[in-house]
Amino acid sequence: MTAPPAIGESTVVKLPNSSKESSIDDSNKSLESAAQIDNLAKQELPTVSADEDEHLNTDDRIKLDWKGHYSDDANKEIRFEARVVTGILIITFVGLLLTWRGTSFELIANGCTDCDKSTFNRYAYFYLGGQLGGILFGVKYLYKVVARGYWNLDRRLWRFFTPFLSGGLALVVGALTESGVLGLTTKVSSGASYFSLGFITGYFADSALAKMQEIADTIFGQPTRRKNPAPQKLPPTTGK
Repeated sequence: MTAPPAIGESTVVKLPNSSKESSIDDSNKSLESAAQIDNLAKQELPTVSADEDEHLNTDDRIKLDWKGHYSDDANKEIRFEARVVTGILIITFVGLLLTWRGTSFELIANGCTDCDKSTFNRYAYFYLGGQLGGILFGVKYLYKVVARGYWNLDRRLWRFFTPFLSGGLALVVGALTESGVLGLTTKVSSGASYFSLGFITGYFADSALAKMQEIADTIFGQPTRRKNPAPQKLPPTTGK
């Protein structure tokens, strides 16, 4: 046993080094994390080439510009058009299903004995394929003009009637193909071949119309345009 210290002598109490060592470890960890953050900040972020950036940014927006630029009224009209276009798309798919099942012919024929089911299905596939092509083209056009800021109400009729115009055009092209006027023939007589031709006609309706214009010019000739007479020049007036 050690004797207690005498009165008047100074005593030194030694504290354990655990608290001091833990504080040193915490400070070292904070320094290491700060160094890692500095290293990450100094690293170069992956850059996007000009071609890739142009391909991604097709609506001429700057980076981090995520808010919409349309007013609330315009957004309501855009959502209304989107619902209508989606409804036409769903109806087209339902029509394809009913035609494939044979339900469409049974509903329309209504017991007709002279009606040919294969002929009906052929032209139904022509029309529905063209309508699907037109509606997909309209959907693509709609989201592009909305993203690029060119959406307006004046184009609403075009967006609503394009699927039906494309379907009617595909129906006529199908009839011209069957008659041999276009010089095209479908080697495979199946619903898929008729539907495919209708879809191509409906999606590329402008090209189909141009081809029909060529046929019309060949059969009926190009229309002659009357030249407007040149305006007569008035004699110069002399002031008195």
